[in-house]
Amino acid sequence: MGLGLAAQAQADVDSPYSLFGLGQVNARSTSVRLKGMGGVANAMYGGGLISTGNPASYAKIDSLAFLFDAGLYFKTSTFSTSSLSEKANNASFNHVSMCFGATDWWKIAVGVQPFTTSGYNMLVDDYEEGIGKTTTRFKGSGGLNRAYLGNAFKIGKHFALGANAYYVFGNSQAETSLYFPDSTYYIGSRRSVDVMVRSFMFDYGVLFNTKVGNDIQLGVGLTYTQKINLKGDQTLFIRSFEEDLDTELEYLIDTISYGVSEAKITMPRGIGVGVSLQKGNNWAVGADFNWTQWSQFARQGMTQGLQNSWMASVGAEFTPKHTSISGYFTRVTYRFGGFYEHGFINLQGNDGLEHSINKMGVTAGMSLPLPRTLSKVNLALEAGQYGTREGGLIQERYAKVNVGVSVFEHWFMKRKYK
Repeated sequence: MGLGLAAQAQADVDSPYSLFGLGQVNARSTSVRLKGMGGVANAMYGGGLISTGNPASYAKIDSLAFLFDAGLYFKTSTFSTSSLSEKANNASFNHVSMCFGATDWWKIAVGVQPFTTSGYNMLVDDYEEGIGKTTTRFKGSGGLNRAYLGNAFKIGKHFALGANAYYVFGNSQAETSLYFPDSTYYIGSRRSVDVMVRSFMFDYGVLFNTKVGNDIQLGVGLTYTQKINLKGDQTLFIRSFEEDLDTELEYLIDTISYGVSEAKITMPRGIGVGVSLQKGNNWAVGADFNWTQWSQFARQGMTQGLQNSWMASVGAEFTPKHTSISGYFTRVTYRFGGFYEHGFINLQGNDGLEHSINKMGVTAGMSLPLPRTLSKVNLALEAGQYGTREGGLIQERYAKVNVGVSVFEHWFMKRKYK
């Protein structure tokens, strides 16, 4: 799979690499707390944490607790090749989730979160003998969301099992336009594909924890995402037109083809493993490894030449003195972490070599306790880079700020006021 870029990524984009697959796939766990720890999620649990990364973690919340969590993010990026550079900014909703106990051994979680995002606008120049310069514009927008219902069950003292059932919904639009700026004998053509998805997908988790030292708990988590076919409708629209690339004034000429068919998208299976050590509310460390079989991703029965991906992440958090009365900042929880992702995209650059589009970053964060409550405001900062400038490809360097609030309340308990 190759892509030679002769022009810049445009502003107002998510990533030029969201051209591939279904776009940028968002993190498995939306928790702002875990984002500050490099995204570790497979073996993290407890406190006011709602983590979709391992649905078995729901089983570890207090039976009388009601948890609510919501967040959003702000992101600034610089996209660059070896000769061009452009900036882009965006902000978006990140998640809303709730978790509560049905019984002491059965916990339920519900929520909604973005699943994939697509946003790109690129011009690719070429030259054809006898025709002259040609320009292809790739433009995409939209994305998929998923609402979920999670259930987790305690199995004895040390084990928990969980599952998430997701309802995936949303629209994604992709356009490929061909221009002939040097010729008056050829007219442009545009192929537009609009996919509307309404379907289900599932993932599962197992969590084991045991005491290994003085109030220290060891956690081991395993996760599995099921391979599944997403269904919906796909609209294909091909037309001819004339357009001035400088002014973007467009004149439609004719409709070549129009049709609506069933959308068939094969989402790949994935597995993950994680380990954690936690000491009450004092500190926690964790490490994850996740693998996804993106080589099996397909649209309309055709694979797209994607490669299998993997991601490793580590993180830690500590609270200087969570029981402190006089010192507010000693009750603040501080976090840091990092990750490296071997991505599912592999492109041939204009140097003739294959380049894997990888991502890496470092994170930091904190939880700010709210007065007279167990609720907190969570902050997480992520700085990293995605892609490469080798072979004329695009590299993104970005900074992302996540902001969330975690509400922790106890049900069926009378408050005492003095």
